Amino acid sequence: MARIDRISVDALDERQLGEVRESVLRERDAEAGKPLSVAVMGQTGVGKSSLLNVLFGTRLPVGDGKPVTREPRAITVPGNSDHLVTFWDMPGIGESAAADLEHSAVYLEKLAECDVVIWAIHADSRSVAYDAACLDRLLAQAGPRARAQVLGRLTVVLTKADTLTPPPWIYDMRGPRGSFVPSAPLAARLERKAVHFEQVFVRPWGDLLGAATYNSGEFTLRDDRLDCDAHTVRYRGHFSQEACDAYSAAHPEHAEVFSRLRDNHRVLPCSALFRFNLVPLMLSVVNKLGPTAIFRFERLLDDVAGLGGVPVETMREYGNFVVWDGVRGVNAFDLTRFPF
Repeated sequence: MARIDRISVDALDERQLGEVRESVLRERDAEAGKPLSVAVMGQTGVGKSSLLNVLFGTRLPVGDGKPVTREPRAITVPGNSDHLVTFWDMPGIGESAAADLEHSAVYLEKLAECDVVIWAIHADSRSVAYDAACLDRLLAQAGPRARAQVLGRLTVVLTKADTLTPPPWIYDMRGPRGSFVPSAPLAARLERKAVHFEQVFVRPWGDLLGAATYNSGEFTLRDDRLDCDAHTVRYRGHFSQEACDAYSAAHPEHAEVFSRLRDNHRVLPCSALFRFNLVPLMLSVVNKLGPTAIFRFERLLDDVAGLGGVPVETMREYGNFVVWDGVRGVNAFDLTRFPF
């Protein structure tokens, strides 16, 4: 934004004030016109391209065998008012040591310049050591200020949550469409995984972390970690579930604000195939952006509720157990035979 060095606004005449206003408006308009940039990073095969496709309607090629994305690919699409949004589909890490070394520079570049970085980890993985070591190496090349900025943009997701069975997933059918939700035992399993990955991947950076969300105007609490102004609520450090629970218990009238702060550091399980948790993921990403970026990004969220719906006919194609009675030589059960 425009700066007025060592000059009080009260000391400016009407002409000078007009020039300042015009300068501020030009910079605001220029900022609003910049392409928003979102990068999806992580190990090869975790479903980065699939996640981009379902979130933003892109048509990136995906594969079940060897890595498909070998170079960063920029996909720029227009918003509702001709502003541009650029999505970066990044090559996966872990293909080989040589490839990781080759990609490290461009990973660091995108970590520094993108408005949002989604770091994807396969939900059916018990180890996060490789991802954590990769992020450590990248951040080691940046100074403390740059590290804090990068970590503030980072959203960690557990992809391909649909691969976690049993316990079963539940398809909540509402007419011709429905939503996939985990059964209670599976939800508990997903939560345990999310907590583990947050402890290993997010918490170690606690001294550099910060959380922020918008202030609707009613939040005025402050302490040694919590601060706010008319527009923003900020927290210094790792806003853990324990911190969220403690603040919400002490100030229940602001529980929604604390929940949004918690989203800054929450590890979110999701599934592109089942369209599970995509709406919370989008809202979490939006919550990380500055005011002008939020304005640009929200134009893509007009139909955000549609991210969570899966048509019944699509659901029927995802899989089916056929029970064969080997003694009688007949099909004992076939889901496709049952109409909905």
